[in-house]
Amino acid sequence: MGGCLSAENAAIVRFSPRMAIPATKAECCVTSPATSSRSELTSHMIRERKHHNVWDYYQLIRLLGEGSIGEVNLVRRKKGTEGGSAYQTKKGFVHHLFGCCSRMILNDVERNASPSVSMHSEEYALKCIQLRLVQKSYLDELRNEIEVLRSLDHPNIVKAYEVYETPRNIYVLMEYCSGGDLYARAPYTENAAASLMAQLASAIAHMHKHNVVHRDLKCENIMFESKEDPMARIKVLDFGLSKKFLPGMSKVMTEGVGTVRDYVHDDMSLTIKTFISDQTLRLFYFTSALYNGTAGLSSQKKPFASKTRSQTKAKIMKCKYSFDTEEWKSISALAKDFIASLLVFEPTDRLSAKQALEHSWLKNNAAAESETSAEFKRQISLMNHVHDRILGYSSMSELRRIASVVVAHKSSAAEILDIRKAFENFDKEKDGVITIDEFKAAFSQFNYTEEEMNKMFSNLDVNGCNEITYTEFIAATLDLHGRIEEKRLAEAFDLMDDDDSGYISKEDLIKLLGKSVSTDRIDALIQQADFDGDGRISFADFLEMFRVDNCKCANESMGLGSSSQSASIGTSTSEVNGLLEMNRS
Repeated sequence: MGGCLSAENAAIVRFSPRMAIPATKAECCVTSPATSSRSELTSHMIRERKHHNVWDYYQLIRLLGEGSIGEVNLVRRKKGTEGGSAYQTKKGFVHHLFGCCSRMILNDVERNASPSVSMHSEEYALKCIQLRLVQKSYLDELRNEIEVLRSLDHPNIVKAYEVYETPRNIYVLMEYCSGGDLYARAPYTENAAASLMAQLASAIAHMHKHNVVHRDLKCENIMFESKEDPMARIKVLDFGLSKKFLPGMSKVMTEGVGTVRDYVHDDMSLTIKTFISDQTLRLFYFTSALYNGTAGLSSQKKPFASKTRSQTKAKIMKCKYSFDTEEWKSISALAKDFIASLLVFEPTDRLSAKQALEHSWLKNNAAAESETSAEFKRQISLMNHVHDRILGYSSMSELRRIASVVVAHKSSAAEILDIRKAFENFDKEKDGVITIDEFKAAFSQFNYTEEEMNKMFSNLDVNGCNEITYTEFIAATLDLHGRIEEKRLAEAFDLMDDDDSGYISKEDLIKLLGKSVSTDRIDALIQQADFDGDGRISFADFLEMFRVDNCKCANESMGLGSSSQSASIGTSTSEVNGLLEMNRS
């Protein structure tokens, strides 16, 4: 079932358990080599809150969809509950404490922006499941979806934020997309179809790189993130039937899962040796949809459409289709070649998602989108600003960088439009991560030494997985449009304060980063923000950490000493100490 839903898409909300064989223990999610080295920070971005009432924190806006076992609602955070435990002590004393020195070096976009207008979305999709109405297999499916989403981090994959569990219900708070599914904007021009296929292939390549098999990709499970933006990006959702997968496993996936379509290959029994079958099957499906959508054909003219199910199956098994109809005369030869390279019966003969991204049809379309003079100049300016942010961020304290990743996870699409474009400029392989080679290529114009670039890369790689994830990149560049709002920092503090004590303790950091983190490292992290020396971090300490790092960054950017102007910018250290004393009293 999807979590990224719109009112226009309410009809597709599916709560009835699918006709699927429950997974055996051997078939359940496993940790892959590609993700086992990650810090547990990534998996702890989705917070679990047992025995909390979700309606204490969120208010209902409207119903998005309902079914036999639950519903999906559009909700908004209640005023006064933002930040949770951050404001448990002397609420309000920290307002105006957070002075961000980097405001002194704003770019033109920031200077023209109104500081009073927040770009952060306060609306979410809240999925509610009534436990008394579901079978255990369906609950396993829901929990599996959450676990898979913990391991994925990509611009075109939906995010989950919180899970609330009571004896009666399970609630999952997810990213809200208002733009409807792929059917909402069909038919598409050839250029639009190429852009959508590039985004989708990138998301699939990311899944496969992390050994995730979706197994239920279809037009209803891909949604546009915004209704207002005609160029809105798409998000893949509904990972309930997905599995993590390890090459070398001896078991066979035999479930008959997903939704039958007249353009989907009927053979869903896959052995480990033919894992590529499922990888390319997903592209097989969407190339069939592309066949329909690119030419603007009606539902009666899908590539394998027939009068009866048996005739449809026979066409699928023979993989026979044609470009000879009138609608295809205006479609380019490259587009037809792309479809023909994927709409192939033998799995081993189809392009993989990674190979599809290299096809000339997608690459030429991407190049055409950015070749205008105005766009080229904008991209140069953007990359220069991103460079400045990354340079400053890489010199900040480790705890500040960890906190920034937490903030970045909940960033809305409106906040990160330019950041996402910059990420795509770095991510030349289009697989949703930045490798050391891609990072060095992007920074080659700035004449850094090999050692300096390796250090910057390592500091951005907060998870320690030898690649920069999408959220890590957002964290490094999140202040591209000015200072981060205090309430966003309060949200991050609240997540890091796992026991809701009003302080981030050593135990909280162990829970966030994992038990494998050394005691010495935990102690060092606490010391980076424990300004009053009590062995824990208050919200005032947390804000002061951001202020100190921002002032340091700004001073270095202007060629100043580490403290030459810090007292005159924002709130002075003496004022902070005074406020801290008020808090303790």
